[in-house]
Amino acid sequence: MRILLLTGRLAEPAVHAAADASPPQYDVRVLRMPIDVAALATPKSIASYLKKIRLEDYDLIMVSGAIQGSMKPVEEAIGVRVVKGPKHAVDIPLLLRRLNPEKLSPDIPADILLIEELRRNAKEILSEAERLAFSKVHICIGGIDVPADPPPIRVISEVPEAHLLSEEDLIKAAGRRIEEGADIIGLGFQAGAAHPDKVRRYVRLLKDEYDSPLMLDSVIPGEIIAGVEAGVDMVMSLEAGNIRRVADKVRRTPAVVIPYDSRRGLFARTAEDKLRLLERNMKLAQRHNIEYLIADPVLEPLNPAGPTGTFESLRAYHMLKQRMPDVPLLMGLCNVAEMIDADSVGVNALLTMLAAEMGVSLLLVMDKSVKAIGSTSEAKISAQMAAIAWRKKTPPKDLGLDLLILKDKRMIDVNLDIEGAEAIEAEGKGGGHPPDPLGFFTVRVNHEDGMIEALYKGVRGKLLIRGRRAISIYDEILRRGLVSILPHAFYLGVELGKAEEALRTGKSYVEDESLFERARPIDPSG
Repeated sequence: MRILLLTGRLAEPAVHAAADASPPQYDVRVLRMPIDVAALATPKSIASYLKKIRLEDYDLIMVSGAIQGSMKPVEEAIGVRVVKGPKHAVDIPLLLRRLNPEKLSPDIPADILLIEELRRNAKEILSEAERLAFSKVHICIGGIDVPADPPPIRVISEVPEAHLLSEEDLIKAAGRRIEEGADIIGLGFQAGAAHPDKVRRYVRLLKDEYDSPLMLDSVIPGEIIAGVEAGVDMVMSLEAGNIRRVADKVRRTPAVVIPYDSRRGLFARTAEDKLRLLERNMKLAQRHNIEYLIADPVLEPLNPAGPTGTFESLRAYHMLKQRMPDVPLLMGLCNVAEMIDADSVGVNALLTMLAAEMGVSLLLVMDKSVKAIGSTSEAKISAQMAAIAWRKKTPPKDLGLDLLILKDKRMIDVNLDIEGAEAIEAEGKGGGHPPDPLGFFTVRVNHEDGMIEALYKGVRGKLLIRGRRAISIYDEILRRGLVSILPHAFYLGVELGKAEEALRTGKSYVEDESLFERARPIDPSG
């Protein structure tokens, strides 16, 4: 297919680079219109310009997706198909690799069509994985099929230290995790202290409130028994010291077995010890007729200083899967994600992909610390990416689903017409503005409610303006006439923009402080 890319003067270098990087099955050429910015062209001007060239040389003409108006009148005027490409030239090669040009539209920008196509394809793959789950060797947890050979990978999101929460807060915490994509809700209680009455009450409370399967995380026999009697769908963890005491109650409840022996205070650390103790505990559970077993070799925190740690744990997962291919594996991501000062999104994504490679069926996450907030959705999206990549037999890239939050895959340059412009270096550090006679604002981010809040105090009274976007709050401020000097308006716009980014990324917002600071390595010689 012979494709002509129409562009303006400023974007011409980027469009030529995109043409050179396009798939070889397409003959892609570039033509510059007599205009600086292609997005400012009109259908009428495009048609007028195209009538001056040899149109029979092309099967398809692609214009910038940023151009306003339909290209149908252009098609009718010149007799050649004219479509909208992506808004940014850098996306043209990916577009031509992933989408048949015949599917492009004269009305809808191609990047929108590409996203829709990728998402539609991703949804079909995920639906197929769900349909196939039942046909594989699997266990059922509260109505959800968990195959021993994923995908799909199921995500358990645990509410830790539930005994410290009120009933209202517990319901809210569980609901948030369900909204973020959790397949199963976990309940964790105080380590080393039994709360069987609270376990029983909280399990029943959540079972009445939500349809989501419920997991109890405890090694205390009294709590495990209370949870099963209250209707919990899954328990963790069984170990050498509690199996005999709970076996009669958990016989038909899916149960996670770990490499631990509370009688001897033994928690296996090396891969070989983990497997040895875990297999022993699994056999003990089987002898006591516990039917639905899940194995958890336990993922240890990163430990660069010693022989045990995350890599050693991953060895145990890999070895166990080879020995017990029909047993579902569970991996808790929190030991690693919580114990490294790095953004949880990348940590959870990488661990999930490694878990997928090793055939792990269940992921356990919790957002106990501030930096781990969002782990549920991160693990869920990662699990879906793993399923799509598995089906496509490709690395988890260009899937229609991603976890690119703080960085982009490609750089989009905005070209400026700077010829003849005087260059001025802005070196001022800011530092405030004269008081606005109408009053002042205090801005904060309410992460719990998902809102930006701007509190006004001044001659118009005291007002709390709330919204999810900076522009909506700023429009309300202007509508009410709450600012009267430009420096105050500029300053407020900057702070509201920062607050919106903090809300979207989960960062803390502090007035006059940067949201992001790039870390720098230490120079040991200095």
